[in-house]
Amino acid sequence: MENFNFGENLRQIRVQKGISQEAMALKMDITQTKYSRMERSECVPAKIYVDRAAKFLEVPALELLPPGWDYSKTLIIFRPSLGKAAIIAYRVLLAVAFFDMARGFCDGARITATPSKIAAVIGFEGLAVAFMYYTEKPLVNKIRSFLRFISG
Repeated sequence: MENFNFGENLRQIRVQKGISQEAMALKMDITQTKYSRMERSECVPAKIYVDRAAKFLEVPALELLPPGWDYSKTLIIFRPSLGKAAIIAYRVLLAVAFFDMARGFCDGARITATPSKIAAVIGFEGLAVAFMYYTEKPLVNKIRSFLRFISG
């Protein structure tokens, strides 16, 4: 197992089947550059990409992996928490932006009474919550797509 090279193994099977890197990348829903990095063993692919490659090459996924490999015991560090951190950062930045809008509104309208300022901030933060509600699902999908792209 010490001499096993996933990328080289993947390349050999792909070449035997007469499939181009571009076709593999297209079927795996990744860029050709990323696929090339996988074959050069510059990145460790996520299980989903191993499964996609195996399906397209019409071989069992275990044939692409080292003998005895168990993906269930593989630890992918930070991947889930990075998505949550990005969503939390988005929420914080959005809340700050709407708070700044409320401050700008109060300054521009020359509102000096504290209760009026509080009402303006609450109103703008309500808009922030509504904005988050309507934009977050597409954002979550974009973040997940981006994380899949960078993590292999």
